Amino acid sequence: MGPSLGEVSVKKRHVLFGAVLLFGAVGCSDSKSGSTTTSAPGGASSITVGVLAPQTGFAANYGPEAQQGIDLALAELGVDSSVTVKIVTADEDVLDPSATLERLKKMVETDGADVVIGPVFGSTQQAVAPYLAGKGVPWFSFLGAGTDLATKGSAFIWPGADALTAAPLGEYAATDLHYKKIATLAPDYAYGHDVITGATDAFKAAGGQVVQQQWVPLGTTDMLQYATSMDKSVDALLMWLVPSDAAAFVREYRNLGIKVPLLMFQGVFDPTFQEVGSQLLGEIGLNEYNPNLDNAANKAFVAAYKAKYGGGIPNQTTAFAYTVMKVIVAGVEKSGGDTSLKGLRTAISGLKLDTVIGPATYSADGIASSNRTIVKAAKAADGTYLWEPVKTYEGVGAPK
Repeated sequence: MGPSLGEVSVKKRHVLFGAVLLFGAVGCSDSKSGSTTTSAPGGASSITVGVLAPQTGFAANYGPEAQQGIDLALAELGVDSSVTVKIVTADEDVLDPSATLERLKKMVETDGADVVIGPVFGSTQQAVAPYLAGKGVPWFSFLGAGTDLATKGSAFIWPGADALTAAPLGEYAATDLHYKKIATLAPDYAYGHDVITGATDAFKAAGGQVVQQQWVPLGTTDMLQYATSMDKSVDALLMWLVPSDAAAFVREYRNLGIKVPLLMFQGVFDPTFQEVGSQLLGEIGLNEYNPNLDNAANKAFVAAYKAKYGGGIPNQTTAFAYTVMKVIVAGVEKSGGDTSLKGLRTAISGLKLDTVIGPATYSADGIASSNRTIVKAAKAADGTYLWEPVKTYEGVGAPK
């Protein structure tokens, strides 16, 4: 189990106009997991939400960053509760899905989790999904998942299905940048294969050719071998790696003097981006989330995050954990406290969400459709590095 175990009451303080929920920030009262317990008024709902994300190992940043978003969402939702939320956490061991499954079982069977946020990594998702489906426990991915985990299981997939989420990057490379040949680089596990396949399928459908694909085993630290082995005749390298690995690869790539342009699914998240931004200026990427998106919900979220967490820049992990926590509360409110898979699927599929990445919906199968943004690495006037929005693709993520 993770270190935090807390209970906080939340009130519906988002604004409801018809069926549109505005998921921007409305307040910033302090509420740290494990520190606050507030009784819900009569007739209110009470739920236990398990958070399953890496807290140790090479991907240890995901757990704390997700917790920041969850804590911020609960703090904003307030004190006069219509839903009481109890948070329990467990460490997702990315390299040992069986150990993670045992922790999840404890979370559900001992700690009483009604709903689960996470896990993050595709290999873990595949390992735990049958158990959660068998128990009828809804779980909310906040960084994507395979379509079948929703259509044949109990997942809600945000911000969309892995196989579709990166497709706009492949389309943009072919139709806007006029690239003809690309190579790819990604982690050798379910998510890596799914997102790269989505992008390359779109690239090939637009007339492009994929001439080389390299797959990196999870936990690999030597990125030099992949930079050295890359086919340098291509128009671009389409890549996705976790932030620390991406930074290590970019350093090796630049040290070798390779000039082939990069197409970076997700770019590189902050704070790592600030460390390698000078080596990425001008490169193109695709963001599922970008703190510079020009919409009211995102501006309010970024301002609230900076106020609560010392002026930092929120990354995608934090923004999407924040979003999913609010989706869960909105669903429980609409369902009248029904946390069953059927109850939440029915409630959430009827919502039109105004989120940090713009308008979004969930299908009846629990798969989100939302915006994707093509971005370009740039340097701001204050010297910080940013992914500058270039083009938006709407309604990406759920099968048509």
